Amino acid sequence: MPHLIEKPADLPQASALTRSDFACILAHALDETNAGLGTLPERMGLSPDQLADLASTWFPDLTLPDLDAPEPARPDDQNAIALLLLWRGGSVSTESHWLASIIARRALERRHLWEDMGLPDRQTLSALMTRHFPRIAAANTMNMRWKKFFYRQICADSGFALCLSPTCDDCEEMSECFAPDE
Repeated sequence: MPHLIEKPADLPQASALTRSDFACILAHALDETNAGLGTLPERMGLSPDQLADLASTWFPDLTLPDLDAPEPARPDDQNAIALLLLWRGGSVSTESHWLASIIARRALERRHLWEDMGLPDRQTLSALMTRHFPRIAAANTMNMRWKKFFYRQICADSGFALCLSPTCDDCEEMSECFAPDE
């Protein structure tokens, strides 16, 4: 497998950052797949065709496993987060569509979203959100943790005052959901 973080010198900064983000996300999902946690489409929240398109766009020399797997099922929470990102995010690029699906899938995991996406830190996730979903990023005025923010937005749209993400009750850092970045 080629080194995923290599960046051609001619990529503009935003493209280089996007490529790096996809490299981290894909490497993390491949590690999970290799550990027997599911197929790559399941771990990424993308159809095999979408994964093939992502790879050919950003990593043309990379051969991905599981591209013959069936399209993964999408729970209601995953659909709601993807719809939120696409509807209110402020971007219509192909990358934003892929990322909405990936973020929605990874938001179902138990750790902080940046960890479950394989990103180095929360600031990297916030920068990704600002680049690809600028209106959602701008709406997070209290610097709320991203999963919590998504669920609060969905619940507010549904007329509920407060909703926890499905993993908040088990989180050791639940009391820090509004904490400033370190």
